[in-house]
Amino acid sequence: MSMGTQSGRSMGGNFPLDNLTYDLVTIIYEKSKGLEAFDTYMRDAQGNQELSNLLQQMHQQDAQFIQQLQQQLHQCLMNQGGLNSRSAGDSMGGSGSGSMSGRGSSRDDS
Repeated sequence: MSMGTQSGRSMGGNFPLDNLTYDLVTIIYEKSKGLEAFDTYMRDAQGNQELSNLLQQMHQQDAQFIQQLQQQLHQCLMNQGGLNSRSAGDSMGGSGSGSMSGRGSSRDDS
């Protein structure tokens, strides 16, 4: 099923997001929560260098995936006309931290 077909199908109800956009938001949120948990796991593994290195690699990969997902989300929102002409970095937090603890801070309510 193409994105256009999926988008049209799911926009028929009262929910303002299509399935793909909702899925991206959910994945970014859940992955970000996972990154926060990794901070605890990495502290606990400080005495085990091999495990500590593995967890650090996993953390970095997940942070990169979150950045890629944020770019995809930005494209979905741009295709729906849901964002103004701000850059992806401005609308997606721009810090590259992957954390969503500041979610809502880049929203333009005016």
